[in-house]
Amino acid sequence: MRHGKDDRTFDLFEIPQPVLAIPGQGNYSVQVSELVGEMLKAAGVDRYEVAARMSRLSGDDVSKAMLDAWSSPARTDHNLPFYRVALLEEVCASHLLTNWLVAQRGGRVAYGRDALLAELGRLERTRDEAARQARELKRAMGEKA
Repeated sequence: MRHGKDDRTFDLFEIPQPVLAIPGQGNYSVQVSELVGEMLKAAGVDRYEVAARMSRLSGDDVSKAMLDAWSSPARTDHNLPFYRVALLEEVCASHLLTNWLVAQRGGRVAYGRDALLAELGRLERTRDEAARQARELKRAMGEKA
C-alpha cells in the first residue's frame, strides 16, 4: 500500500527542476541530519567503525560523538561539514547526500556505467545532428544527400 509519492525513485521522462528556495525555508540542517542518520544506519558497520575509517582516510580525528551530532536533527548547530560529505559517503558506500544535493539543484547523477552510457548517448545524438546538418547543407548546395 502506497502512502504518497515516492520522492527517491525518478520518473525516466520527468525533467528535473530545482527546488525553489522560499524565504525563511532555505535551512536544510534537519534534512541533512536525517540523511546522515540514514547513511549511518545503512552503512553495514557501527558508528565506531565509520568514525575509525573516516579518521584513517582523512588523517583527522573523527569520533563517534561527531557522527552522533551530525545525525541528530536536534543538534542542527553541529551539521556535517561539507568538506566531509565525500568521505562519509565513501565510508558508508552511499551517494545519498550527493543525490539529495543534486536533486535540490534540479539535476540527477549517474555513476559508473550509467555515466558512460549517458555520455555515449550524448555523443551519438551530437553525431546524428551533425549528419542531419551536413545533409541539409549538401541539399542547399544542390548535391545529393
